[in-house]
Amino acid sequence: MKETIIAGATIVDPEKDTPYVGSIVLRGGKIDRIIAGVHGDDSVTIIDATGLVAAPGFIDIHAHADGDVACAEKLLAQGVTTAIGGNCGFSPLDVPSFLSGEDEKGFPIHQAEFIGHSVALRKGADLRSPYEAAGLSQLNTMKGLARAALDGGACGISFGIQYAPGTTLAEMRDIAAVAAAYGRLISVHARLNYPNDFDSLRETLDLAKQTGARVLVSHLAYMYADGRMEEALALLAEYRALDLDVWADSGMYTAFQTYAGTPCFDDKHIADYGWRYSNFLAASGRYAGQYLDKERFLDIRTNSPDDSLICFTGVERDIYTALKFPGVILSSDSGATAPGQGHPQGAGNFARFFRVMVRERKDLSLVEAVRKCTLYPALAMNLKFKGRISPGSDADIVLFDPETIRETSDFSGIGNPDSPPEGVSFVFVSGVLAIDRGVRIPGAMAGRAIKY
Repeated sequence: MKETIIAGATIVDPEKDTPYVGSIVLRGGKIDRIIAGVHGDDSVTIIDATGLVAAPGFIDIHAHADGDVACAEKLLAQGVTTAIGGNCGFSPLDVPSFLSGEDEKGFPIHQAEFIGHSVALRKGADLRSPYEAAGLSQLNTMKGLARAALDGGACGISFGIQYAPGTTLAEMRDIAAVAAAYGRLISVHARLNYPNDFDSLRETLDLAKQTGARVLVSHLAYMYADGRMEEALALLAEYRALDLDVWADSGMYTAFQTYAGTPCFDDKHIADYGWRYSNFLAASGRYAGQYLDKERFLDIRTNSPDDSLICFTGVERDIYTALKFPGVILSSDSGATAPGQGHPQGAGNFARFFRVMVRERKDLSLVEAVRKCTLYPALAMNLKFKGRISPGSDADIVLFDPETIRETSDFSGIGNPDSPPEGVSFVFVSGVLAIDRGVRIPGAMAGRAIKY
């Protein structure tokens, strides 16, 4: 079996505290061994990694790739080799068929998939309005559908309570208890009743107490970057101190993107948060790249509710406060968009993280930053062979230059949201080279569905 040697890299093993120079031998889709030098013949492929950092392939714990190749390609270019999809309650209803189909056709990166409660399961139970509470029969239907998905390989259950505000606490507890019985994670995009609402966060974290579920709080910077992030983190710390398995994820932007027709953009929500129509940028559709006025906003809400809007809100310093916290994992919230449309997070979030928080602000050491993209999400997701550089781990590797890594993507109307980052030189997926000196290798589709 042919070997590949990544030679002379500065290896950042997230299970160790100090980087070291060495060579990584890949064989059969796994890390075979770590060696001091390079020994091989013409049958060995050698990648000269002198001056580059070698880290485990990044794990994006909150993404919406969900089988979209273009989204996965943008993540891959940043060094992401595994994406967790089905977040915020949005997922295929038949997760087992989705995972099997992805394996049959191949994919640029690995995928795990939540079964989504707040959209998929509720629709499957014939709940037609997001403001409607589930009856007993509908709740039992959702629980049965959730068990079928978990039996078929779903990694857990995701909630998007802000998208289904009719969801009661009893409904959340009953569905979360299904995930807890399987030992699977729940990810929760919480409800927000009003600005500076920490009751929503406590409601989410209480699910760990009440059901024994393992909990991931979704995109902190989008939910709580209102100038009081420290209070949100203090609450998270309170529950972690109880030895509960609770985590949170966050990205590198405060401007968030979601569908125009969701309850998130209801009149009351806009009024409560003091948003102006000029705060909204159309991320897709015929107004893509344009800031909105009331007339265009209402046109999109009424006639194109599946188009996406970006809302410019939040306090930038809260991003850095959140991502310095030990229990917070880096995530992108990336999703499928048409070329040239969407949010720059899909192509730039991970590179922006290393540029801003490691190189420029020095908020995090290189090792701790790598952990937030690798070991921590692997622990939260129970991925035993990912997020690590050790013999027997999966051969998902990113090689990047910490002195030059940077995002080049930007918001529509300012720049190109799809523009790939600089400074990411090589990416291996299951030992297959997918990015070579910053260039995508056509046809490298070694990503596989991760079935639990």
